[in-house]
Amino acid sequence: MTDIALLLDDYPALSPDERAAVDARVAGRPEWAEAHAEARRLAAFVDAATDRDDRPERAVARRFGSPLLDSASGERAEGDDAIDARLDAIAAEAEDPLRRYERLTGHVLGDTPAPGGDSASGPLTLLEPAPARPRLRLVRASTWAAAAAVLLGAYGGLFTVSAALVPERAQVAALGEIEADPPPVLRGDEAVPEADRLAAALGAVDEARRSTLGLFPTYDAATLDAAAAEIEAVVEEADATSWASQEARLALGRILLYRGRDAEAVRVLGTLVEQGSYRGADARRLLDFVRRDGA
Repeated sequence: MTDIALLLDDYPALSPDERAAVDARVAGRPEWAEAHAEARRLAAFVDAATDRDDRPERAVARRFGSPLLDSASGERAEGDDAIDARLDAIAAEAEDPLRRYERLTGHVLGDTPAPGGDSASGPLTLLEPAPARPRLRLVRASTWAAAAAVLLGAYGGLFTVSAALVPERAQVAALGEIEADPPPVLRGDEAVPEADRLAAALGAVDEARRSTLGLFPTYDAATLDAAAAEIEAVVEEADATSWASQEARLALGRILLYRGRDAEAVRVLGTLVEQGSYRGADARRLLDFVRRDGA
């Protein structure tokens, strides 16, 4: 590469005097005209990019007491007074940063020492402690816990009284133990036609129950008698050896015992004992009560 080529490559970085010397050297040499023109365009672009107004930077530097690193002189230039006036106006209109923080967050900041003031009196408190709030949730939880304990204790006492006031006859009959779905004892594989009718009748026994929160249970007489009549119909229709007949007779005997129809209860329950039914032990216990109660 020739000297002229090197000079043209460095042309944008040369001083004005050095550029003038290059211009004179390539004058009259048309072979370098295009390269020279390109170098001049690039130099003009570099000059425009680097020739910036640094007055705002110098004004900010004076404001904060720091000299510009690229400033060759600290003297004031034309336009500096206007920039300083604009900075003063912006500062006057601006909201104090601490107050703005308080307004936006709702936190109250403590007093801060003035610039250059003595900060040795104590640590700077940025946030004031929030006022103590009542521990409402804890108080409410304790209140509810105490109320629940009182209610539980009261319910336990009522349950004990309720159980004590249930007549012995009702306890022995134990209508609450009658299930709408009888246990699969001795069912075998054969379908029993009376199974659905029996399940509906036994469900009616549960519907006859009247109680508040499980306390002081009673049974509606009319509903209970209707269920007994339906169960008796199943007894008459079903095969005496089928599980449906045996479950129906035990349930009917319990209802008759509860209603005080002892003679009928003895007749129904006695057939289970005589038959040697798998429900014979339950029937015998009910019969023993009838004999003891009638003695």
